Amino acid sequence: MEKLESRIEDAGYTEVGVGHIVNTNGFDTVDIMANKPSVTDEGADIARLVWHTYPEEVDEVVVTLNGTTRYATREYMQEAFGPRQLQPNPDEDTDLGDILVWVVVVVLIIIVLIKVLSFLGRFRRR
Repeated sequence: MEKLESRIEDAGYTEVGVGHIVNTNGFDTVDIMANKPSVTDEGADIARLVWHTYPEEVDEVVVTLNGTTRYATREYMQEAFGPRQLQPNPDEDTDLGDILVWVVVVVLIIIVLIKVLSFLGRFRRR
């Protein structure tokens, strides 16, 4: 995130804020807030920077530039900017679903261990 923020600042934007939101369905939104003195800039350069340099999955970019918000979908960026110059690894994404799966697995292992130890304790007393 910091690298993306720096690249946007290097492109002449100020008061830059960057966020990456993943909803429960795994939809990745990169949210950018910035200011630039140019009144003709609509944020396309920021969307292009995200598309070509941000190493995570991107399904949508939301750019709020000088208080005006615009959206760009994956399909739009693919058409406007061409294929991504890097291919993010979706397996490296950590989302809520992955975390919940791990929690359930750990809880099940603990329950099985308690049951086995309880059974062995009863077996030894006889």
